Amino acid sequence: MISGSKKELLDLIKRTGTLSMDEAVEQIELAKTTLREHLLQLERDGYVERDYVRSGAGRPSLHYQLTPKGNSLFPSSESDLIREMISYLKARGEEETIKDFFDTFWEDRLTNARKKIADAPADNSGVRVQILMEMLEKEGFMPEYQMDEEADTLTVKECNCPFSEVIKETRLPCKLEALFYKKLFNENAERTTYIAEGDYSCTYDIPL
Repeated sequence: MISGSKKELLDLIKRTGTLSMDEAVEQIELAKTTLREHLLQLERDGYVERDYVRSGAGRPSLHYQLTPKGNSLFPSSESDLIREMISYLKARGEEETIKDFFDTFWEDRLTNARKKIADAPADNSGVRVQILMEMLEKEGFMPEYQMDEEADTLTVKECNCPFSEVIKETRLPCKLEALFYKKLFNENAERTTYIAEGDYSCTYDIPL
């Protein structure tokens, strides 16, 4: 749970869209060194990301903005709306439309991951894991991973499900996510724990 001045910073970025250090100092009564440390911690935790904004002929200035994980801290009815839409389509016999949508969504997700891997300086297990972690973090999965070099296996744990409302109507995202890991890493990738069945995380064991 984020509270205090860090929460105040996140609220300020949410209201303004992007925030510079000077703007933070103006709005929040804390020393610049303290604010900088807060922003660095929020960045390390995946709640904000930095960008450089050019204004005029001078050097670009450093600004911070919320990541998808940061935005997820604020109330949203988006998941409820999507759940209602799926329920609406199901009631009208549009199951095939729902399937086509999720098939396309996950195929685009896989294509994006493969492109990032192809654009990376090297293509190995470490690179794939790093790219996967960055993707999952931005999407709000709160991922963790562990490499077992002796067994040559990777364990990926997703501690949050951004599709929790959606899967109350359809388990297609769960099925397609399992296929995503198989296609990206190894056909023998296996889901060993499952949030939808009462576990605290979705965990995948992946032979490398």
